[in-house]
Amino acid sequence: MAKHVGIDLGTTTSGLAYLRKDGEPEIVPNADGERLTPSVVFFDPYEDVKLVGSAARDGGDPGRTIFRIKNWMDDPEYSIDIDGQDWTPTEISALILAKLKRECSRLIGPIRDVVVTVPANFNELARKATTAAAKICGLNVTRLLNEPTAAALYYAHAQGVSGRVLVFDMGGGTLDVTLMEVDAEEIRILLSEGARYLGGNNFDDILLEMYTEQFRETTGTALYSDEYGRRRVLQSVEDAKKMLSKLKTVADTIGNSTDGIARIELPREVFEEAITPLLTRAVMLVEQALDSVGLEPREIDHVVLVGGSTRIPKVREVLERKFGFEPKTCGNVDECVALGAALFAARGHRVTEVCNHGYGTLALIEDPDTGEARVGNSLVIPKNTPIPCSMSRTYATSEDNEELIEVDVTQGEDKDPRYVDVIGKISLNVPAGRPAGCQIKVTYSYDENQRVRATILDEESGKAKEVAIDYKGRGVLSDQQINRKSAYLKQVRIE
Repeated sequence: MAKHVGIDLGTTTSGLAYLRKDGEPEIVPNADGERLTPSVVFFDPYEDVKLVGSAARDGGDPGRTIFRIKNWMDDPEYSIDIDGQDWTPTEISALILAKLKRECSRLIGPIRDVVVTVPANFNELARKATTAAAKICGLNVTRLLNEPTAAALYYAHAQGVSGRVLVFDMGGGTLDVTLMEVDAEEIRILLSEGARYLGGNNFDDILLEMYTEQFRETTGTALYSDEYGRRRVLQSVEDAKKMLSKLKTVADTIGNSTDGIARIELPREVFEEAITPLLTRAVMLVEQALDSVGLEPREIDHVVLVGGSTRIPKVREVLERKFGFEPKTCGNVDECVALGAALFAARGHRVTEVCNHGYGTLALIEDPDTGEARVGNSLVIPKNTPIPCSMSRTYATSEDNEELIEVDVTQGEDKDPRYVDVIGKISLNVPAGRPAGCQIKVTYSYDENQRVRATILDEESGKAKEVAIDYKGRGVLSDQQINRKSAYLKQVRIE
C-alpha cells in the first residue's frame, strides 16, 4: 500500500505525489507519461469509456468535453446532462481522481489514504464536494490542505524558506494570496485572501480576443463560428501564452474552418498591456492582505510563486516592484502543491490554518444612530480566525410567546443579508408562554478540515440542538448516491 500521498486536484491540471524512501517527494506520472494530468473529461458517445487528460482535451466534441469543473464545486445546483444523465462536479472530479489513482498505483502500489489540496478560498460546500469525489473513487481523505500551505511546505523543505512568507498562488482559475509565518516544521497562517476567476484562464480569454481581432482585420472573416472552433483556437492561444513567457514576440499562422487564413504576430508588451487590469487586481489583493494584518511589504521575508500563471514575466515584475526583491520560484510551479501535500501526509507538520470565510446568523441589529432595528448578518466566527475554533454569541428572542427558535447559518462577512449565503438552518422548540428577551446562545465550531457545526442553546430551559451544516441541492450527493457512484466507477473504463 502506497503511503504519504498528496493530490492537487486543479482547475486546469491535477497531479499526484508521494514521499520516496529517502524522504524526498516525487510526482508520479500517469500512463500517458504526463507528470500532470489535464483536468478534462470526455464522454465517449459509442461506449462507456471516459477519457481523462490530454486525450479528453482533444476529443473533438465540445458538448461531451468538460473543462474547468473545479469552478463549479461550490454550486449545489450545477450539473451537466450527458446522454440524459446528470453529472455533478463531484462525479466529474471523481473521474479525474480515479485516473490518477489507477494509473499512478501501477508505479507506487495501491493508493488509499491521501491528503488532497483545495484553494484557500474554497467554501465548505466545495470542500465537502472534494471529499465526496475522493470517496467515490475509493480514496480516504485524511486531510484537506489549503494549496498555499502545501506550497509553503515544499518551499520550506526544498529551499529553506522561513520567516514571514507571502504565497502568491495564481493557477488556471483562481488567485490565492496567503500570509504565513514559517518556522521549520511549523506553519502559522496569518491570513488568506482569494479571488475567483483571476488566473490563467482569464489571460487565455484576453489572448483569444486579440487573436480574433487580428484575424478579422486581416481576412474580414470570423476566426471561428462554433464552440468546437473556439476551443481549437484556444489551444493555440494557450501555447502562445506559454511561448510569450520565453520570447519577446510570438508568430502564428492560423485559419478558420472555411477559407480564411492569417499570420498572427503578438509582441509580449502588447499582451502585457492587455493583462495589466488583471495584474492591478492581483496587486490590490496583495495590498489588502498586508493591510489586514498591519504589515508593510518590507516586513515580508519571502514571496513564493505557485501556479503556472506565475511564469508570466510581468507577474514576477509587478511583485518584485511591490516588495523590492525577486520572488522565489521552484523547478515547476505547477507541481509544488502536490509535492507539499505529500510532505504533509508523511510528516504531519504543525499547521495553524485560518477560516477563510466569516460565519454568522441573521439577527435584528439596532442602528446606533437611528435606534431602528433591522435584520442583518451578525458574525459569530470572523474571517481569518485561527482554526480549529469554537465561538459563541448570545441573542435575545424578539417576540412574546415564541415556541420555535430558528437560526439561519450564514457564510460571508457583509452586514447586509443580501450579500451573504445562508448555508444552513437550525430549529429548536422551546417552552410556550415566555416573554421576549429570552437568551439564546449560538455556537459555531470550525474544524481543521474547515467544516462547520452549529449549536443553539435556550439558556432558560437548557434545551439545545447541534447539527453539522448540510447543503441541499441536486449537485449534493447523499451517502447512498456516493456508494452507488463508487460501485459504478469500479466498472467503467477510464483512459
